[in-house]
Amino acid sequence: MRLRGLGCLAFLVALLVLAGLWLRRGPRLFSPGPLSAQQLRGEPLGGVPNHAALEDRCEACHAPLQTQGLLCLQCHTRIQQEIEQQELHSRFARPLACRECHPDHRGRDADMLRTAWERLDHDLTGFSLRKHRLNYDRGPLLCQDCHTSWPVDDPLASVVPQCRTCHTQADPDFMARHVAAFSDRCLECHDGVDRMTTFDHAATRFPLEGAHAQARCESCHEGGRFEGTPTACQACHQEPEVHRGLFPSTCADCHTPQAWTPARLDGRPFDHGATGFSLVRHRQDPVTGQAITCLNCHAREGLAFLPESCVQCHRQRDARFMDQHLATYGPACLQCHDGVDRMADFDHAQVFPLEGAHARLECQACHRQFRFRGTPRECRQCHTEPDFHRGLFGQQCQYCHTSQAWTPARLRLHPFPLEHGGNPATNCAVCHPGNRYVRYTCYGCHEHTPEGIRRTHLAAGVSETELPQCIACHPQGE
Repeated sequence: MRLRGLGCLAFLVALLVLAGLWLRRGPRLFSPGPLSAQQLRGEPLGGVPNHAALEDRCEACHAPLQTQGLLCLQCHTRIQQEIEQQELHSRFARPLACRECHPDHRGRDADMLRTAWERLDHDLTGFSLRKHRLNYDRGPLLCQDCHTSWPVDDPLASVVPQCRTCHTQADPDFMARHVAAFSDRCLECHDGVDRMTTFDHAATRFPLEGAHAQARCESCHEGGRFEGTPTACQACHQEPEVHRGLFPSTCADCHTPQAWTPARLDGRPFDHGATGFSLVRHRQDPVTGQAITCLNCHAREGLAFLPESCVQCHRQRDARFMDQHLATYGPACLQCHDGVDRMADFDHAQVFPLEGAHARLECQACHRQFRFRGTPRECRQCHTEPDFHRGLFGQQCQYCHTSQAWTPARLRLHPFPLEHGGNPATNCAVCHPGNRYVRYTCYGCHEHTPEGIRRTHLAAGVSETELPQCIACHPQGE
């Protein structure tokens, strides 16, 4: 009983001591240590200059059954905005565990930011330090080298990038061009690893193919603008005059990034020369000096060719020549002209040599109705066989006649040797009895009795009907 009384007395004494301490120190009685008096720049948060001013207001930072981080956000409203807008503090594994990076109760001189900087994974800021450990002089890069306002209450938010200053020291010419093309908003393109170095343009909606692969970035991204860069052809390429108003603006229907020409039509490369008429000499109107467009020669609907367009255009240059030309050759210009120009470089000898009497003929004597393709070349197709000739000499006129004149005729060509077998030339009638030169016989000299030539030829497989056709097997008389 006595011990129990002593225990109660001790308890009462303890309560009195605690009550006295409470009266003297208040909430500080249970504090694990003094709060930091670190003064941050800017306006006081929640009307409080620092944590030390809250030393007697434990409830400002501590509340039963409530996450302490939520109480922090009541003063640190900008951090709350960061978390809501998915910025830096939202990227931490435990964004509301504030005291893990900003511990307090460590004394008035405690730096509440030091632990945060030591633990900070700089990659979470969107810029890695993996390639920014050392300066160009091989010395270590310090925080204040990039964050010129260090230390402040929020050096990350108020960072003024010193990229341009630092990199200009390494390569001033490059940086001058780079800043002029893309501005000095470096962090929009670079993340330190480096995003642009490993950037794959094909991963965007506009892969760089063909001629686009050689284009400079600033050609499309003027003023360093990347968001909203136009991808339509007409946004960069001006419609050519020859094209204007004739085709839709869907350039990719006919063109590829490899080159504007040749254009593609129905999935195949289009070359106007393949139509039979080249545009090599039809780029510009020689009279007006203006570009020749598709509509100069084609109808707007369906691009049908307008034959009269040739005459209309060329008459402006030389009406007298065109009138004479039309009277001689007619209006079917494409039968003779292909744009390069076929007739200007045309050598008639490559088709049919114009020699002798042929050289003096007018073109329409052979090219009737201005028809040039399929013009006959054989003598008999233009020259009628004379009556005294008919049925006697055949129609191989070149054997006896030349283009100089029909007369005098003479034997110019005899496919079968006249002195075959070493014999002197024989009289024509020996082989051509009755002066009929369209036929021949070898039986005037060679026997063909059953006992002689017939028997040997029949044994060789030559039939009775084939036997008289000697030249078929003996073209040279051998």
